[in-house]
Amino acid sequence: MSAEAAIEAALMELLRADAGVQSVFGQPARVFDAESDAPLFPYAELERHEVTPAGAALVDGHEHRLTLAVFTREDGLRGAKAAVAALRAAVEGAAWSVPGVHVVLAHVVYGDVMRTADKRAFRGIIRIRIISEEAG
Repeated sequence: MSAEAAIEAALMELLRADAGVQSVFGQPARVFDAESDAPLFPYAELERHEVTPAGAALVDGHEHRLTLAVFTREDGLRGAKAAVAALRAAVEGAAWSVPGVHVVLAHVVYGDVMRTADKRAFRGIIRIRIISEEAG
């Protein structure tokens, strides 16, 4: 499995298993990577995974920038902020276990919440930066 696929799988697994994420997105947590065409609200969806080389000291490494979108119709702006906060806490509090990959750093670099064009829902964005190296 590539580093990209391993990081993505680990992120989805840890978000779905996190109690704080489950308290916002249900159990099982509605955190998707395009598995559902019409999910129930609230839900989060992986929208983007950008990878650039970041190796050093004879070790192959990568910088991953992942974007998750949150969609909610409950509790207005406050509900969307709570959803983004739950994802942030899960990422930054995680004990990363990724087969074949050592996670050097994982943190949220951006978060935002806005009303959608239909004025019925709110959309949140969270961008995560992960630095990884080959395990060895």
